[in-house]
Amino acid sequence: MKQGSAEKWNGSAVDYQRTFQLGQSDYNRAVLAFWQQQGMLRPGCRVLDIGCGVGKYGVMLADLGCDVTLTDISPEMLRHAEANMAAFTSPWRCFACDFHEISGQEPVFAQGFDFSFSTMSPAIHDADTVRKMSGMTRGWCFLSRFTAWQQPLRDAVMRRAGLEPRPQFSDPAADCAALLAAVTSAGFQPQVQVVDYAWEDRRSPEDMADYLLRHSFDDTEDRAALAGRLADAARSLCGSDGTVNDRVETKVAWIYWDARLSSGAREEKT
Repeated sequence: MKQGSAEKWNGSAVDYQRTFQLGQSDYNRAVLAFWQQQGMLRPGCRVLDIGCGVGKYGVMLADLGCDVTLTDISPEMLRHAEANMAAFTSPWRCFACDFHEISGQEPVFAQGFDFSFSTMSPAIHDADTVRKMSGMTRGWCFLSRFTAWQQPLRDAVMRRAGLEPRPQFSDPAADCAALLAAVTSAGFQPQVQVVDYAWEDRRSPEDMADYLLRHSFDDTEDRAALAGRLADAARSLCGSDGTVNDRVETKVAWIYWDARLSSGAREEKT
């Protein structure tokens, strides 16, 4: 999974904010419960969210009284995150950065964190970024990645538009395997749990066309012509309310490790 540019993620911020406004899902609550049940997270601890998007988990953690640091490559994502976090009086801050490029010694990271996580974000993608994340953390680290993805309506719209379906991710299982290898290469012993995650998005035909253009087509293609073809195709699949019901079914790997137990630390104990 590639990190992508700030501009790319800026363009996706409206989708993320729309999802945020629907409220927390059963999946989001299950993630939070898992963190608490596993002893990774406690009320009031210092938490780092890498690739925070619009602050979906930041809001949940601030509600627990945690001291939350939110980072993202996208200024537009962080603009929404700041607005979503504004009501909380517990400590929180936003920091715009490309996690791959930072040193990890910046003042915002200086105090370290009791728990660090990155959900569905390419910010943590190799052994170097795993080490950087772990080096800031005096407790557990957690990553999540899609390992399988099915989106039948998206594929049907593309076929009706006379196009070959283009997947959201080229090979999520391979991406997940590479991330596990990166954690191991960085000197940690990852644990893994795979869970089901499904959701639905109701969109107008025009919104569906816009969504597909932003996620499946590059800027070199004739976007105006594609937008018309995709909207017409989506319109032919609308329900009685004039919208398309885009259901996505996935499997997600939860990858986690104790940052205090690197191979170096284990060797010193022995």
